[in-house]
Amino acid sequence: MKRLAVVIMAWVLLGSTGVLAGGSNPPPPPIPPITVAGVRVVDVRDTTGGLSRYTSIPSASVFRTQGGAGAPCEFSTVYGGTTSDGTPYQPGQLVRSYKWIFIEGDLPALGEPNVADPSGAGKGPLAGAVRHFAIFCDSVYHFLGMIDVGSRDPMLNPRRNIADLYNHLQLERPIVYRNAVVDRWGGLVTRYPAWLAVQPAAWRAQRSAPAYWRGWTMYLLTQPVSMDFLVQFTPDPSRPSPPFDGVVSCVAAGSSPVADPVALPAVPLLPEQTAPGVNGPCMWTPPGPGSVTIQARITYHVTFWANAYTESQPDYVWTSAPATFRTGVLSAVNTNA
Repeated sequence: MKRLAVVIMAWVLLGSTGVLAGGSNPPPPPIPPITVAGVRVVDVRDTTGGLSRYTSIPSASVFRTQGGAGAPCEFSTVYGGTTSDGTPYQPGQLVRSYKWIFIEGDLPALGEPNVADPSGAGKGPLAGAVRHFAIFCDSVYHFLGMIDVGSRDPMLNPRRNIADLYNHLQLERPIVYRNAVVDRWGGLVTRYPAWLAVQPAAWRAQRSAPAYWRGWTMYLLTQPVSMDFLVQFTPDPSRPSPPFDGVVSCVAAGSSPVADPVALPAVPLLPEQTAPGVNGPCMWTPPGPGSVTIQARITYHVTFWANAYTESQPDYVWTSAPATFRTGVLSAVNTNA
């Protein structure tokens, strides 16, 4: 009995080591993961194709929220290696790193904006524009995937430059047409219509100087759509007549004005005498002696152009310098003044 007890005890002890239960060693304990400190970085293409690195990322950007805001990325490989901070890791060991890396792919080649037809030859609305980034964890040796970033992402939104483009917009300033006969007569003639126009070069599509920012090439493209004139007449108090302070419509939106060599719209054959005030598009008649200040006002449709994507902006109004004329004061002819 004593011998049997010894044998049973030996079997229990041997079985507890696993030798009698298959003859294999127990699996090794799991390798604990490694955590690597770091910050997220974004490598953005500039307009020359080079990369610029940014570590200051807006909280609402997809570059900040990808994978969870404040969360690490993860990888493991079948080979050993070293993390970005120099910590070695073993094959199969999980590495958690707070160093996310986003690298932009090549930007497409760009053409020049079509000022006359800004939306007709581009890539479509800016709202649909995306830029493509590869995602890496800890180093460029650990690729995680790709991400498309829209144009409204606060890290890349080109619209932040629109105000600056407006501030530097230099359009050709309209100049109020001045008939040479007016100077010869000494002023506008009472009860004779005056033609309101500008120099033809002012009525044309124009663009701003370009701006460059984080891979975007940007312009404002402007197209004239309508024109009117601000007219302010002050009568001579010694020879009273009705004052006038109003707007004279000239070129309606959607119309295509025709110019002559000196004026837009072209100067027509005007009637000899008309009633005081507004007598039709682009035409105003002085009611009596005094002075009148005339200012042209052109309204432009504005398109924001960014890497051939476009987006409409509020209309832009550009005015001429005020032009002042005497009325009813003639030096060469005699009229009903």
